[in-house]
Amino acid sequence: MGVDEAASYLNVSRRWMYRDSQRHGVPRYYFGGKLRFRVEDLDSWARQQKVF
Repeated sequence: MGVDEAASYLNVSRRWMYRDSQRHGVPRYYFGGKLRFRVEDLDSWARQQKVF
């Protein structure tokens, strides 16, 4: 999925996906020069995050 879809899926901004997702360990891939995310990876990453 693309950046806009992933941002909506995680309820974060598009800017956060570009700027902060790598720093927070969100699995991301480049395909054809575009940033992409897999739903399975986003689900797994979200389950591992702590909520305060």
